[in-house]
Amino acid sequence: MRKPRAPSKATKQALMALLNAPESLHGYEIMQITGIKPGTLYPMLARLEDQAMLASQWQEASVEGRPPRHIYSLTEAGRVLAKSLLNEEHRVSDQRLRAKPI
Repeated sequence: MRKPRAPSKATKQALMALLNAPESLHGYEIMQITGIKPGTLYPMLARLEDQAMLASQWQEASVEGRPPRHIYSLTEAGRVLAKSLLNEEHRVSDQRLRAKPI
């Protein structure tokens, strides 16, 4: 049995972008927010969708001649994971601040 891996920095960034977004995001929007390259982002989004952390759907193009695009949103499980990662990040940050002498 494999031990689950901790999410990568890129995964955390993508989850935070989706958590903080007022609505679903296109992959390109996630790239703009996070700076993650497409060769990393799209396989990662596919893995997160396979793990039921994300849901995607096709959205018809708003401009004629453009292809439809995927939009991504967090599932309930993805939202729980993103919030736990955010809480963990705050906890680690607080510990670092307390550890530094004034």
